[in-house]
Amino acid sequence: MTVVASVLRWVFLVAGAAVLAAFLVSAVRARIAGTGFGELVDLLENRWFASGQVFFAVLAGLAGSWAAGWVGGARPPLLESVPLLFPLGIVAAFVVRRTGGGTGGDEDADRDGRSFLVKLVALLAVPLLLGAVMTGW
Repeated sequence: MTVVASVLRWVFLVAGAAVLAAFLVSAVRARIAGTGFGELVDLLENRWFASGQVFFAVLAGLAGSWAAGWVGGARPPLLESVPLLFPLGIVAAFVVRRTGGGTGGDEDADRDGRSFLVKLVALLAVPLLLGAVMTGW
């Protein structure tokens, strides 16, 4: 389980860094094209990832991590858990934004329930399970 946890940590660290790097490139290009800073914040929130979704995914991962620690007998400290789970939150929020679960403005996705399902899986179920695995449980 330790090998799986180490691989997952590196996968989400690299994926989170790649998402942030891609956003920075997009933001620099938009800024060079004359976009204002307020529009860049809207771009960050609406197109790439929402900070509330990142926070929610980190909390779900933390809950999974602490639940696994409670079952296994040793709960990891907060200062070790959050830096490991933050890239997971970035990736989860990015997935929600890119698959139609983002702003709720897409009526087709809301009608068929896909938006809710994407949010439920990407922001709650997966971080909870991965938080448990990343503790080495």
